[in-house]
Formats: sequence, C-alpha cells, structure tokens
Amino acid sequence: MTDCSTQLTFDFYSRRALRVNFEGGDLSSDAGLLLVRQADRRLGLTERLGGCIGDWRDAALIRHTVVDQVRQRVFQICAGYEDADDCDDLRKDPVLKIVCDRLPCGDRDLASQPTMTRLENHVSNKDLAAIRRLFLDLFIASYKRPPKELILDVDGWDDPTHGGQQLTFFHGYFGQHMYYPVQISEARSGRPIVVQLRPGNSHAGKGICGILMWVVGRLRLAWPGVAITVRGDCGFSLPEIMRVCERLGIEYALGIASNQVLQRKGADLLERARLEWHRTGKKVRLFDDVYYAAKTWDAPRRVIIKAEWLDQGPNRRFVVTNRLDDPQELYDQVYVQRGEDCENRIKEFKLGLKADRLSCHAFLANQFRLYLFQAAYWLLLAIREAAAGTAFEHAQVPRLREQLIKLGARVRQTARRVWVYIASACAWKNVLTIISSRLLLPQWAAG
Repeated sequence: MTDCSTQLTFDFYSRRALRVNFEGGDLSSDAGLLLVRQADRRLGLTERLGGCIGDWRDAALIRHTVVDQVRQRVFQICAGYEDADDCDDLRKDPVLKIVCDRLPCGDRDLASQPTMTRLENHVSNKDLAAIRRLFLDLFIASYKRPPKELILDVDGWDDPTHGGQQLTFFHGYFGQHMYYPVQISEARSGRPIVVQLRPGNSHAGKGICGILMWVVGRLRLAWPGVAITVRGDCGFSLPEIMRVCERLGIEYALGIASNQVLQRKGADLLERARLEWHRTGKKVRLFDDVYYAAKTWDAPRRVIIKAEWLDQGPNRRFVVTNRLDDPQELYDQVYVQRGEDCENRIKEFKLGLKADRLSCHAFLANQFRLYLFQAAYWLLLAIREAAAGTAFEHAQVPRLREQLIKLGARVRQTARRVWVYIASACAWKNVLTIISSRLLLPQWAAG
C-alpha cells in the first residue's frame, strides 16, 4: 500500500519550494474510457456478448455478473491493459468503476484476476459459437440500408506461443511455436467479422471454406442482392476455396504463387518491361491476363500478370480471379488495396491492442480472449468513426489510446452527481466534445 503521507522532493524549481505527495484523491489515468462506454451503450456490444455466456455459478453467491466481467475486461483492453492480472490493480479505479455502472465511492470493487480467469476458463464451445454469431449480427445491423457490394478480406497472422498452451505447434514457415488465427474483415469499415483461432501447424487456408459458406449464407439471407468479393494472398488460392466462391456466386481476387508455367506465360510481358526500363531508365509496370489451370484445378481460371522492372531488377506478381475488370485496374484498385484495408488493420489489431496475448492454457479460453480483443477493437473503431473530420479521423489504435483514452482526471462523488474533472489545458478538448456528442446520436452507433 502506498503511504499517502509520502512526499517527493525536487530541487530544480527556484520559484518556490516544490513538493509532490499522494493525496490527490480519487484520480484516474483513463478518463477517455467514458467515450468507450458511450460507444458500447449505442452498440450494445458488451451486454450482448456477456449474454452469450451461460453462468455456471450459484446465483446466491454471485458478486460480479458475467456482463460486468466482460465489460470490465473489454474496457481494460481498450485502455491498454491486456492481461487478466491487471484486474487486481484496476478494480478500484474510479473511472473504470463508472463505465462498469458502479459508483466510484461506496460500491464494491470490480472483479479480481482470479474471478476473471475463472470466467475465461469456463466458456464453452456453445458460448463461443453464440459470440461468433453475435459479431456477424452486429455487422449486419451496422448497415442502415442494404449495401450493393461488400469486399471481404481474409488473412491469417502468426501468434508466437510460450509455455504449455493447448494446440500450439511449430510452424515451419514462421520458424516458431505459435497459434495461427485467421480473420475475415470488411474492407470499408475495417471491422473484423470473424476472428478464428487455429492450431499452430495449420495451413493458411485451413477451415476457410466452412467459414465463408457460413458468413456468405447469413449475409445473403439479410441482403439477397449484395455482390461479394473475397480477397486474399497466396495462402488462400486453394482449389477448394475457389470452387466454394464460384458455387456461392461470389467473386474473388487471390494471390497465387509463381511457378515455371506462369513465369513462361509472362516471359514476353516481362521482357517488354525490361526493354522499356532500359529505354527510359524509369520503373515500368505492365499488365496482362492469361488462362491457366494447375494440376489440382478442375478448370482453367483467369490469372492477372503484373510484370514490373525496377532499378533492383524484375518483380512479378500473379492474381487468380473470376472478375472481368481490366487487368491493371483489378490489380491496383482491387487486389493491392488489401494492404491498407486488411494487412494494416491486422497489424493494428494484433500489435495495437496486443491481441496476440493468448497465454491461457486452454485453447477455448484463448479463443474467448480473442473475442474480447475483437470487441475492444469494434468499440475503438466506433470512436474513430465518430471522430470524422477531426485530427483523429484516421488515427491508429495506439494514438486513440494515448491521446483520447489516457486522460488524467479527478473524480468526485456527491449525493446527486458524479463529477469527472479533466485538465483545463487538455489539448483535445474540442475533439472530445465532438466525439461524445456524436456518440449520443443513434446513427453513430453503427459507424
């Protein structure tokens, strides 16, 4: 326990004697969580997420409901506290208690680490299936009118493991023991619709067919006329994935690994690029399309060829597709946009939110943790969308957290009100006002 009478003494300040103590009262470093709670109120995310989990405990002994625990854990992740161990240090935080619907003074403290860990380890397969359905239902509800077109990005990412986690295996490509989560997100909003944990030795395309059939089936049920395009890198250009896309009537643009046949088909185009580079001394990019059938394919398919010649030498890329766009337009305007719409969003999700912190022993518990990170990301995306037209319109998660969530504040409770005092010199006072006012409007709940 910190001794509140302790003082810090400094000798650099010459105007007057400077003393610092620990008697400031009820303070919090995360006043921006109030924005997160307002976004959550409009989305109804944590309440519905908690409702997906069956409570196994004796009702007479419950001090923290499942919804309370889910809400506390998701808000802590938004504020940068990704571990369950952080619950012990934060359970008295006045702002965290406010956003979890408790009074900062007088009400009992929030859940501790053992309580939170028990929740993580009691989630069942049935609960996880309900949570997965919830995120897709929330995504469908985020559109006020049926969209004409959706672009779905599918990609996996490596999550190094340390210790005795279930189903962690060595992956030869990444050279480490790991999990291999796969994520399907929408390009326009960046929202992750499905985040599925997989064993560490999985192939990039493992399980994608079943996930796509489930997602597309529910989307078509809600929006029968929507056009859907699936984008992915070379790991997803499997014949079974292409067959599923064709059977479902959805378009795809998937990277395909180079081989001798494709190199031969693109040799003339690459030679033209080389000659043009020698003539001009500038980078040359040429495009064409061919029809190609690998031995494992049941029919020839269209392959876009990009032949590029740089100062460093040749650069060839191949994309298999069933779209009919002009080759360069498809490559530049459709396929490579996944770098921003998908790969950067995964980096933001994985590194910005620490979504790779899957350190539970049980595989199902780690899948549940992944859903908690997904929920936190949805809430921060809602804040970013409400910040349209401000300096935070395109802010990454770390900047949102560091400048909008990590706000020092003093909390005071009276008989009729709870006051949260943020510094008068707060640099983003106007932005906070704009975001909070927009989050009060129902249309901002869906982004």
